[in-house]
Amino acid sequence: MIGCPPVSRLLLINPNTDTDMTHRMVVHARAQFAGAIAIEAVTARFGARYLTNRVSVTIAGHAVLDALACARGPFDGVLVACFGDPGREALASLCPVPVAGMAQASLARAARLPGRFSIVTGGPEWKPMLVELVQAMGLSARLASIRILPAAGNVLAQGGAAACREIARACNEAVQEDGAARVVLGGAGLAGFAARIAPDVAAPVMCSLHESLSEVLDLLSRPAPSMRHRDSMETVGLSPELQRYLASGAPACTYQD
Repeated sequence: MIGCPPVSRLLLINPNTDTDMTHRMVVHARAQFAGAIAIEAVTARFGARYLTNRVSVTIAGHAVLDALACARGPFDGVLVACFGDPGREALASLCPVPVAGMAQASLARAARLPGRFSIVTGGPEWKPMLVELVQAMGLSARLASIRILPAAGNVLAQGGAAACREIARACNEAVQEDGAARVVLGGAGLAGFAARIAPDVAAPVMCSLHESLSEVLDLLSRPAPSMRHRDSMETVGLSPELQRYLASGAPACTYQD
């Protein structure tokens, strides 16, 4: 419409290779933004179907850079839509626009509120990785606990009422036994569960996808950062798209193949 300001464009990168999960996150995001932000979603072209350990997270960091090189910019912001934030720091070093990670953004928002927070997520190998992430963010003193469910998030996503009961029980244990003032449900697979279990939990439950999208909205409302110079990089064995992008020296999020 004439006279209307342009709508900001968000690139949502799913580091998991599960396209159904990408679609579910886009549905959540579009409902949350209600047309205020246009979303383009990209699914990792290689790697694990769902990230569960250090190997899959390491591979996903490469896949996230590849996904950016394949996306059709320009964009006003980027969200790494996985609770482990693979590749986020590398993207942030390249992009002249805000880059948020699902864990970094949602935990930062939880830490701004009074009291300590707990994390509830699925997959036993996530705990040491999340401990390291919280330490790197300087939030260890604000963390009450990390409660890990045996099943990975993509399995819990298909679990229906039984999964809701299991997740709610872990959240209540974090509140009653660990002293959490609120609980962050971590992971793309758990998107949407916070609203479903909230009536059964004794403290507020925060959805990592919802919170990270809210953080992106806040970041996009601020003045755009200045463009950063990027040196070109010679590479071997990468995808043609990523190799061309790195060789171009073009700023990420504005480059078009």
